[in-house]
Amino acid sequence: MKPLLIFLLAFSAAKCFAQPVQDSSLNNLAHAPGYVTCKTGQLGAVVKAGNGKQAMILVAGLGFGAEIFENFMRANKERYTMYAVTPAGFAGTPAPPMPDSAAYAACSWTKGIEAGILELIEKEKLQRPLIVGHFITSTQVALDLALHHPEKIGKVIIIGGEPYRYYRPRRDTAWGNEQLYTPGERAKIVEQFWAPLWFKTVTKRTWDAGMYRPEEYVADSATGKKLFAQSASAPLPVMIRYLLEFFAYDISSRYSEIKVPVLVLMPSFSEELLNRKLYFSGQAYSGDYLYYYYQRGWDSARKAGNPLLQFQLIPGTRILMWYDAPEGVQEAIDDFAGK
Repeated sequence: MKPLLIFLLAFSAAKCFAQPVQDSSLNNLAHAPGYVTCKTGQLGAVVKAGNGKQAMILVAGLGFGAEIFENFMRANKERYTMYAVTPAGFAGTPAPPMPDSAAYAACSWTKGIEAGILELIEKEKLQRPLIVGHFITSTQVALDLALHHPEKIGKVIIIGGEPYRYYRPRRDTAWGNEQLYTPGERAKIVEQFWAPLWFKTVTKRTWDAGMYRPEEYVADSATGKKLFAQSASAPLPVMIRYLLEFFAYDISSRYSEIKVPVLVLMPSFSEELLNRKLYFSGQAYSGDYLYYYYQRGWDSARKAGNPLLQFQLIPGTRILMWYDAPEGVQEAIDDFAGK
């Protein structure tokens, strides 16, 4: 969601927004009546491609399915044996049942993806596969696998991912001084504010207007619109559940504990994209939040001093980086995977 939603809502009691953005008859914290669910821990879909010696598991991010990796898999069919994962609930697949508890910091759906990947590794008898995550949700899955299951995986590659939600200071208009919260404080904000006071009754129209824009995914406008439509097709309760778990997630104090190599490929974005003026519900804001979400958000990982963590900025890229600079992304991945 855009910084207007992320920051002003959190600290301005939501009264700066017009009432039509909410619909009191909605309950986005539950599945629609008759929605058919899958078992918790079940993956939405897995697409296998390639015949290379190195196994690679690609995990689609928030709202997306395995199809976003089609171009990458075509280019790498001789380098890797790839398993592209659709998280449950995306790309037309059923989501798990909604948990009875509002404890979003438990990340039950996100951990369900992790469980599904571990089961995939076991089923396919994969030997320490590369884990590739991007964007939101799959970045958290990849980091958790690195932290909790280093014996099962080889290396982790993050492509255009947010490690956790970077919060702007409450009263300071400058982004540079991040507003830090303890894990407990993050959980409380999500459980007491975000979930019941905003996301439960937010309308689909408001959601789509506040989500990432097509030009933030990739530089090509036609591809960006297609990708936006793919993400927007996921049911709102499914998107909201995963996003609330992301808002409550925070691994920043545990980077030093990671015991497998991790490569973070960060999008550069363009000056034009970062400096543009955006408007939502009559409020104006700048596009520079992308810099703080996708670059400065990794500062705590850099400061952890863990030599297994590497960071590389890929010029000319946006969130789905392998669309914008396939050669640059490919070179970085191959170099890292081959070491």
